[in-house]
Amino acid sequence: MNHLRSGLLALLCCIFLASCAAVGSVNDNNDRPAWIDNPGNGVSASAGIHIRGKTAQEELAIQRAREEYAKRFGVSIESSQTFSTTVASGRSNTVGAQVSHEELKQVDVKAEVKAKWRDPNSDVLWIWLVPSTH
Repeated sequence: MNHLRSGLLALLCCIFLASCAAVGSVNDNNDRPAWIDNPGNGVSASAGIHIRGKTAQEELAIQRAREEYAKRFGVSIESSQTFSTTVASGRSNTVGAQVSHEELKQVDVKAEVKAKWRDPNSDVLWIWLVPSTH
């Protein structure tokens, strides 16, 4: 009878361990989040492996996201192009000019990190920055 109990206990332990392993692989979400390609009213930015470690990698990704966010929501860019074409004696001559003007708006741009995702294949860290609710 003790031998049967030991065998049953061992079988239950094996089943329990197998089910734990299966649950772990289901919960590991390796799918690329949709916000990377479609950040909505926020921005997404990434940083690859950093020589100073994961903390420096995260700081770099956040810095890149903040810079992109500031460009989108705190900078005004005006650009115009003019072209003129002259034709004389069967020859044409085209001259073009482009003028760009960049202006910073005097507004506070506030944002917060909404989500982070590390690509398990490349170890690239992605940050999703959205407008701050505070």
